[in-house]
Amino acid sequence: MTDRTAVPAKLARLAAANASRRHLADRLCEAGRVILGANGAWITVQDGTAQRLPLSFTDQVATGLEDLQDVVGQGPCHDAYLHGRPIVMTVDDQPDPRWPEFSRAAWHEVGRVTVHAFPMRPGETVLGVLGLYSTGTDLAESDATAQFLADAIGAALLRDPVPGLGSGEDGMWSARAEVHQATGMVIAQLRIPADDALAILRAHAYAHDTTLTEIAGLVIARRIDFRGDS
Repeated sequence: MTDRTAVPAKLARLAAANASRRHLADRLCEAGRVILGANGAWITVQDGTAQRLPLSFTDQVATGLEDLQDVVGQGPCHDAYLHGRPIVMTVDDQPDPRWPEFSRAAWHEVGRVTVHAFPMRPGETVLGVLGLYSTGTDLAESDATAQFLADAIGAALLRDPVPGLGSGEDGMWSARAEVHQATGMVIAQLRIPADDALAILRAHAYAHDTTLTEIAGLVIARRIDFRGDS
């Protein structure tokens, strides 16, 4: 199993690829696919209602698998979001009793694949789902590492106000200045837009179970450099 401390750094480097031409969600989706060794991946978000918003697909098979779940109203990604836990299924010529309509349609649409669904839950609430498919049965990493990665991607996609910036006015402004400086350093290291750099810092903070301010301080002190493995 990959050391979890290396996952956010690898995610950052992969997500930096084609930063000027691809949306952050697309790059995170592709990075997740590469790290987990899947054939394809997709990301959907949901706000607690039945409405799901697809953010990214790596290929047409991934698009088809998500579209089918949306059309029939069932599937592993639905349940991963609803129950907040990873779910795996194999699509073959025998309908899965948990999702009979989806499994039948998927068999005719894409053939034999294994679908993995990991809820993105960087906080107490499930934000959405990282879905993956593979022609084999297993991913390149353990389910625990895959879930950890899904949560880190969810943290990177959050656009809410930055938490953990200190209490009291002086502490807040000091912390914001550090985060701003660290964001500029990540922009220079990875040549990505400011929003993407902040997202990477947020994912790194989640992955290390610490605050954004703490990670910003480590970047400023050059103890973290996303171009390498530090």
